[in-house]
Amino acid sequence: MKLSHQGRLALSLIAVFSLLVALGIWYMTAMPGVRYRGPLQPLDLSGQTLLANLRKHVVAVAFREHNVAHPEALERSASYIESTLASFGYVVIRQEFEAGGVKVRNLEVARKGPPFEGKPRLVVLGAHYDSASGAVGANDNGSGVAALLELARTATLIIPDPGMEIRIVFYANEELPWFGTEKMGSFVHASGLKREGLDVSAMVSLETIGWYSDKPGSQRYPFPFSLLYPDAGDFIAFVGNLQSRELTRRMVGTFRRHEPFPSEGVVAPESIRGISWSDQWAYWNYGWPAVMVTDTAPYRYPYYHTLEDTSVQLDYDRLARVVRGLEGVVRDLVIVPPKN
Repeated sequence: MKLSHQGRLALSLIAVFSLLVALGIWYMTAMPGVRYRGPLQPLDLSGQTLLANLRKHVVAVAFREHNVAHPEALERSASYIESTLASFGYVVIRQEFEAGGVKVRNLEVARKGPPFEGKPRLVVLGAHYDSASGAVGANDNGSGVAALLELARTATLIIPDPGMEIRIVFYANEELPWFGTEKMGSFVHASGLKREGLDVSAMVSLETIGWYSDKPGSQRYPFPFSLLYPDAGDFIAFVGNLQSRELTRRMVGTFRRHEPFPSEGVVAPESIRGISWSDQWAYWNYGWPAVMVTDTAPYRYPYYHTLEDTSVQLDYDRLARVVRGLEGVVRDLVIVPPKN
């Protein structure tokens, strides 16, 4: 049976469209390395110590709702972060600003490489320490704060390459009503870097990273990712916008080399629901590459933004494995391995 000219044209258009869709899916989802599958081996002694430290930090930071509406609790969380960083030997820089008539602050420490002429290239590691209204915030975002504190501890052993500098920042005011405004802590920080003329080569946002489930159906996604990714929430996700594809792929590949733990990566337009829902948004606003590391928050966590988001809900064993993998990611971002 012969096709008409119109029929052949229609088939050609369908073929071209299908090819473009396939290329688009490949561009957004293709990641280096192989996703880990298999049983998790028991944590060694250092892993058990890391687990205990993470639990201690979450309990201290996310003991009850802490935000501008509860300034005493927010201050208690900030003071714990400051004292912990000081115990690691850091000099903590306060970036103070006012929101809703309350003085709040970002907290920042740095690790610099050898002396270098010119402006440094920054790797920013960040996590917000405020909780949402009506929530305790153990996972969102006590888990991210705890992980960042432990990454700050291990960063004391890292000497960045010349011209590289690690900035570790704990943000106030990520949650509504401040998200996406000039009073959002990460936006205050990113704007300050821009005014100084500094260049951010990579930003890593740790956002709600402590809850996991092997149960089928425990993981959801915004369309169309439900067609592409597993339905069990047993993995850590690396999420970037389209402009952060190279950084996202680099981080996923490094994580997979360093830690036998399930991981997924995606780059997608910021218009897709959830892609920009954390502090990486502030750095995207200035065109800098930034990636959110997350357990996918409301797409998995049943206690998201509730008073049940307490420290007892978290899986500290898996959180410790994620932090170990991120230690390798941080080293890779600031130390270039020698060529063979």
